[in-house]
Amino acid sequence: FETVRDGKGVWFISGGSLGDVMESMGYAVATDRLWQMETYRRSARGRLAEVFGSSQLSTDILMRTFGYSDQELFDGFDSLNREEQIIVESYVEGINKRIDEINANPTLLPFEFLALGFTPAYWDEADVLAWMALLLRQFDCEAFKTGQIDNLALYQQLGMAKFNDLRWVNDPEALTYIPSAAPQAMMKAAPAITAQEAAAPAP
Repeated sequence: FETVRDGKGVWFISGGSLGDVMESMGYAVATDRLWQMETYRRSARGRLAEVFGSSQLSTDILMRTFGYSDQELFDGFDSLNREEQIIVESYVEGINKRIDEINANPTLLPFEFLALGFTPAYWDEADVLAWMALLLRQFDCEAFKTGQIDNLALYQQLGMAKFNDLRWVNDPEALTYIPSAAPQAMMKAAPAITAQEAAAPAP
């Protein structure tokens, strides 16, 4: 298999097994965004104050209060099927491959680590699952505000073909961002319809 960047720095992964692809993806993300990954990991595990000081104690306490313990995270990993475990394991291998390169050549270390005086520790499967849980907490709550829950119910009720008649999967005229306080007319959204309305018999 092959992992290359194009002229604009975008990674392309081709060929290989599922494990190969996910390892390459973990390596690519760690190469470009290791510091961002570190802040997410520390946020998810309640360890921000270790590097940012006491101002982050309340955040760490909150995360350690309602976050998952190491045992819960590893139990969660054990509950995954083998294919899902390979995805997580291989992603971790890719991240750690990049950390190995940094350890061998410290000039590759992102500036933020140098500024704060520490080097990244190796990742494990629990780190990835904790990060995923953090992202779900941050973004899934939006589903209740933007109609995603109704969309899911409608999709399950109608199936792909009929769902596409009501929800545009590919709308070339749709905005690629959401401006603050955007007028509804600008959003070009289809009229809201719940699964219950869709299932109601025609008059």
